Amino acid sequence: MNPTLMALGVGSLLGMVASAAAAPTCWVYFGTQTTDSRSGLYRSLLNQDTGALSTPERVTTASDSVFMAWAPDHRHLYCLVEVPRAGGHPGEAIETYAVDPQNGALSKVGEQVSDGSEACHISVDPSGRCVLTANYGDHYIEVFPIRPDASVGHRTAKLMFSGRGPNASRQEAAHPHSVNVDPTGKFAVVCDLGQDKIFVYRLDAAHATLAPNTPPFTAVAPGAGPRHFVFHPDGRHAFVINELAASITVLDWDGAKGILTPGMTLPILRADYSGPTNTAAEVVVSKDGNFVYGSNRGDDSLVVSAFDRETGQLTFVQRMTEGVKVPRNYAIDPSGKWLVCANLQADTATVYGVDPQTGRLTYTGSVPVPESLCVRFLAR
Repeated sequence: MNPTLMALGVGSLLGMVASAAAAPTCWVYFGTQTTDSRSGLYRSLLNQDTGALSTPERVTTASDSVFMAWAPDHRHLYCLVEVPRAGGHPGEAIETYAVDPQNGALSKVGEQVSDGSEACHISVDPSGRCVLTANYGDHYIEVFPIRPDASVGHRTAKLMFSGRGPNASRQEAAHPHSVNVDPTGKFAVVCDLGQDKIFVYRLDAAHATLAPNTPPFTAVAPGAGPRHFVFHPDGRHAFVINELAASITVLDWDGAKGILTPGMTLPILRADYSGPTNTAAEVVVSKDGNFVYGSNRGDDSLVVSAFDRETGQLTFVQRMTEGVKVPRNYAIDPSGKWLVCANLQADTATVYGVDPQTGRLTYTGSVPVPESLCVRFLAR
């Protein structure tokens, strides 16, 4: 071969390798519901040019590592896990992990055991001074201070919930299902599936305490079962996904007073559905705030809606079913280009390209993750 052509060929190959090596990537962490030898958190690498996920690797081993939340600086990860307790019954704990952004490694720096048995959601306030959890089965929420070493201190607040709704099988009692702190760190919002209410509390992050706001709650339709909640990037709107009604309700948010006012509600279950019982699970807003994503378990679908922030209206765009099987949780990567979904019963995580103009999803592939439940990203 001509030496010049050979040199050009080698140069082109090296250029391709360098280009591939330079592709932007971020870490993806998966929480799992496993309690056997596969239990723990898993980590994968997302190629943000192609949407390809590397084969996930197990990075922790705690049983039932279900839900995670980042510290504001993304240097520590807080995870709800299951731990043994007296009598042989599992208890709940919050584990703290330090994160190495270069290799994605997690190092355990603390564990705070609580007295509950079924914590289902965790969040961290924007100042990084406290952790909040919701306990579905034991009917309360908790607040824990964050120590100087980033570990979680002893509980400083526990608020019990009581009441019921019209659905006798699912709303026989109060069931707080999520707790989210607003972007200013002044308020905590709690979705109570059992009472069809969304509670708002004033948060004192410095002392890790809560006090009821005035008014203390807003109500959704009877039997709706509010589950998860998300704020819109504009600071004026929010969305709640109603598990039992399989719908998304738009809410106006007064960030100065901590008041939620319900607006329109969009059903996300197709009208002709006749399969097993369907329940909605997660609600996510696109990075630009133009699209809202909701999920169905039963119908097994991700539903895309367009949001008009001037009118407060949601409009159906797409129903994605490819690769979806009991989608408990999903998230959009930091670039806004990819949605990664945890499919609990398929033991997979699936990747979808996000069209920036329409919000529509395109299936690009999947990787194996045992009983995958929660998705969190870490930029490199």
